[in-house]
Amino acid sequence: MNTTHTQTRTIATKGLTMLLGVVMLGSSLSVLGGCRGDRTDKPPRRFFPDMDYQPKLKAQSESEFFVDGRSGRLPVEGTVPFGTSTHDTTNLGDTDWASKIVSDRSAMLKGDESFYFGLVSGSQDAETPQYLDRMPIDVTNELILRGQERFDIFCSACHGFDGLGGDSGTVGRLWSMAPANISGDPRFQDRAQDSGKDGYLFHIIRDGLYTPDGTIRMPSYKHAVDEQDAWAIVAYLRVLQAAHSVDPSSLDAATLSQMGNPPADSTADSTNSSGGDQ
Repeated sequence: MNTTHTQTRTIATKGLTMLLGVVMLGSSLSVLGGCRGDRTDKPPRRFFPDMDYQPKLKAQSESEFFVDGRSGRLPVEGTVPFGTSTHDTTNLGDTDWASKIVSDRSAMLKGDESFYFGLVSGSQDAETPQYLDRMPIDVTNELILRGQERFDIFCSACHGFDGLGGDSGTVGRLWSMAPANISGDPRFQDRAQDSGKDGYLFHIIRDGLYTPDGTIRMPSYKHAVDEQDAWAIVAYLRVLQAAHSVDPSSLDAATLSQMGNPPADSTADSTNSSGGDQ
């Protein structure tokens, strides 16, 4: 009788042990199931691959999600930026630490039509925009040098480092329509017409250029060039235009030496490669 009870307890113990083993194995498998989708069995393990490999939109890249196919998006109309703190900006300007808060607030609100849109104040909602004749900020050596740096990075690929357009840019020469000669074509210097106004050049840099039928002629660069840098590029462009209008033969030897002794006929063709319209 005792032997039978002992055997029964032994069998029960073994059964319980097996049951616990099955439960623990099932738990282990369920944990491993959470690792599904791993691309490797070597560390580091990626428990949530979809978070490690998230889709993203790159500047000027194509998007299949949006109807217009563009990855660059503007905020939804009516979007209002806000923060967690309320600041009295009338008193913040007196302290160095507050200068960025004040400038960031102005950049979000964009209340200055002249600086943020290149338009005459009050004309933003007009049927025909009125572009500023001259930029609303002081032109300094620092601004011009900044404009040269930005121009060389973002504009020279199509318009060339000299701004003459045509085939002077490494990318522009591959286009079916030649980029505009923005430094030598007189219509970009004549402020009597829109194309020669500072505000218009600022607008093209920031918002791009389209033909009446909606065909893109030049992409918007507002994703990479903010308002301050756009004005800096316009300032540098004016320097390029002035340089192309100078006859090298009228300069003294010291000035020519600083310029690298350009050939006497370097300006002869400055207006002959006007390229496409802008």
